[in-house]
Amino acid sequence: MTAEDLRARVAESYARLRMPSWPDPHADPDFPRDEEYSRVTDPGRYRVVHARARVWAEVLGTQSGVSVEALAPGRLGDGERFDRGARITSARPGTLPLLLLEQDAPLAVLHVGVVRPEIAVSVQPDCGCDACDWGSDDLLEAIDEAVTAAIGPFVALHGRGWDAQWHPGGGSSSGTHHERALELCRRLADGEDVPLPDGTEAHVGRSWFS
Repeated sequence: MTAEDLRARVAESYARLRMPSWPDPHADPDFPRDEEYSRVTDPGRYRVVHARARVWAEVLGTQSGVSVEALAPGRLGDGERFDRGARITSARPGTLPLLLLEQDAPLAVLHVGVVRPEIAVSVQPDCGCDACDWGSDDLLEAIDEAVTAAIGPFVALHGRGWDAQWHPGGGSSSGTHHERALELCRRLADGEDVPLPDGTEAHVGRSWFS
């Protein structure tokens, strides 16, 4: 099973739900207008992010060795709370648990994470205002990319005032030298015994399916 196979199954199952879809309102080269930053025209349509997450949980749950556990409301790392979620795990040694955590208010938000709620891979929508709306396809693509990254290979580092994440398609970091942090991640993913700065927490996950 490849990431492309999984994404195709998710797209097929999701299409049957007939969820709302909308085009990118900023497809032309014009910048968003100032008033768009304080406006959310249709907050209800963002429920698509919860629907996409549930389809991912369903599709992954049909795979051999994968378990899906429903999560009760709990805390997120930023002091907020999520309303429900799923913890999805692979029986394959060395893999990281995937978390799909849903928030309802003031609009539907999905947190994609690994291991525990504080380790966020992606939050969609990242804002929700009209100025930051790039259409439903952009949202769904971001969720699909985050999930396929999280199911590995994937590395997450968290240090004192900094963090970094890596997967074969790219990576991110904050509070540290980007290239050096990603090099640490790559070496950990390759199985090297890498000395890390004091106080660094490392989570190294192999691929669930290959």
